[in-house]
Amino acid sequence: MKANFISREINTVNMTMEVTAEEFESAINKVFKENKHRFVVPGFRKGKATRKMVENHYGKEVFIEEAIAEVFNANYADALEELGYEPVDHPEIDYGDQEIKSGNGILFNIKFLTEPEVNVKDYKGVTVEVPAAEVTEADIESQLKSYAVRNARLFTVDREAKIGDTVVLDYKGFAYDGEQFEGGTAENQKLKLGSNQFIPGFEDQLVGVKGGEEKDVEVRFPDDYPVEKLASELVTFKCTIHEVKEEELPEINDDFAKECSEFDTLEEWKEELKVKIANTKEQSRQNNVKNAVMDTLYRSTVIDIPEVMIETEIDQLLRQFDQQLGYQGGGLKSYLEATHTAIEDFREQIRDEAEKKVKTRLIIEAIAVKEGVEVSEEELDEELKKMGVQYGLDAEKMREVVGGDIKFIKKDLAAKKALDIIAAAADVKDLTFPAEEVAE
Repeated sequence: MKANFISREINTVNMTMEVTAEEFESAINKVFKENKHRFVVPGFRKGKATRKMVENHYGKEVFIEEAIAEVFNANYADALEELGYEPVDHPEIDYGDQEIKSGNGILFNIKFLTEPEVNVKDYKGVTVEVPAAEVTEADIESQLKSYAVRNARLFTVDREAKIGDTVVLDYKGFAYDGEQFEGGTAENQKLKLGSNQFIPGFEDQLVGVKGGEEKDVEVRFPDDYPVEKLASELVTFKCTIHEVKEEELPEINDDFAKECSEFDTLEEWKEELKVKIANTKEQSRQNNVKNAVMDTLYRSTVIDIPEVMIETEIDQLLRQFDQQLGYQGGGLKSYLEATHTAIEDFREQIRDEAEKKVKTRLIIEAIAVKEGVEVSEEELDEELKKMGVQYGLDAEKMREVVGGDIKFIKKDLAAKKALDIIAAAADVKDLTFPAEEVAE
C-alpha cells in the first residue's frame, strides 16, 4: 500500500491510497474463504466448490465489491497514520475510470473532513482572577455546623409546626375528580418542612399543623412532571399528622469533638478541619485557574469547526443524558415526551454546549502538540488501573478491553498535562472578599 497527500483546502483533505494487484488478490481470496459456504454450485456440496468454479457460475465480479471494502479497511487506517491525519467523518471515494478486477491494483481517490488546524496564541502568561484559597473562621464553623446537623436529635413538641420542623404524617393523593391516584400514598412519612422534598406548595401548607390534626393539602403538579397523566393536574392530599418534631443540634464543644472525631478537644479538631478545608480550597483554586485560562483562550481563539464534529458531540451528549436518566428509571424519550420537546429542538438547545466542548478540546490538544507533551507507558498504565477498578480488572486486562480506543485515553492524558502547563504559567491574581460576602 502506498499513500499520497494531494491537497488540503481548509478542513478538506484529498489523498490517494494505492494497493497492489497482489494485495487486492489476497483480499479476494479472503472474501472467498469467508463466504464460500453461501454458494451452491451444481455437482458440488455447499462450500466445496473452488473459487474459480464459483466465479464461473456466479460471475467474475461476485467477490469484487466485498474485496474492495476488505482491502480498503485493511489499509485506510495505516494510510491515515502515515500521512498524519484523523478524519471526522466517512470518506468519499472515487475510482475514476479504472477497471477493478482480479489481477489489477486499485487507486483509491479519497476525500475527507479532518480536524481543523488550530493556532493558539499567547497561551502562556494568561492573566486570570480567582478567589484566594483562604480559610476563614466562618469556613471552620460551617464545617462544624454540618457535623452538628448530621448528629441532630429530633424530639416531639406539642405546638404548631414551623419551617425547619419535621412532621410525621400519613397522606393519600386524590385527583381533581376525587379518584385516588397511584403512587400518592404513604404512612408514617417523615418530612422536614422547608427541605423542598415534595411538590412546591406542599410543605408550606403544613406550617401551623399540630400532632393529631388532619389537613387537606391542595397542590398542582409541575408541567414537566414525569407521570404524564398527573402533569399540570390540581390534586388534593388528605394528610393525618401524627407528630411534630423539633431538631435539636448538639452543643459544639470538647465532648462533641470526642464523639464525632478522633480528637479529644475541639481546638485540635478545628486545626485538622483547617488543613482539610485549605486543601479543598487550593484544589478548587487550581480548577478555577484552569477554567479561567481556558475561558480566555476560548474567547480569543478562532477555529473553523466542521459541522459534523458538533453534530457528533451533540450525539454524545444525548447518549450521556439518556444514560443518566436511565439510572433514575427514565430515559431521553420519556423526558422529551414529558416536556413536550421535539428531539430537533432539544438538539438545538444543547448545540452551544457541544460547540464549546469541541472547541475547548481542540485548543488543549493543539497546545499539547505545540508543547511536545508525551504520555509515558507508566502514566498510561496508571490511568488504565484507575479505569479498571470499577470493573475489577488490572491494567493489562483493561488495555485489552479498551483496544483501539487506547489512543483516545492517551490524548485525554496529554490534554490534562497541557492544561497543567498553561495553568502553571498563568498570571494569577488572587481575589479576597469581605467576610460578609464570603458568608453569602
